[in-house]
Amino acid sequence: MPRYFFDIDNHKHVDDDEGTNLTDDEDARVQAVIFAGDYLSDHPAIARGGTRFSVAVRDEGGSVLLTVMVTIDEPGDELS
Repeated sequence: MPRYFFDIDNHKHVDDDEGTNLTDDEDARVQAVIFAGDYLSDHPAIARGGTRFSVAVRDEGGSVLLTVMVTIDEPGDELS
């Protein structure tokens, strides 16, 4: 099974050095969406106006397959 790495970027980049074995790229996409939701659920304080949060999925070769991006936009906020 291929191994995928889920890197977090929330004003600080954190590489996933361990990775997770998954069936294929589609499974990695689904897991990235679930992971992003779980991370935000566990860290609700980061969900503030103007906040950008992302989870990038890398394959074993280091290529980024996709990025799940969440931007919190509240009325009156100006995104930088």
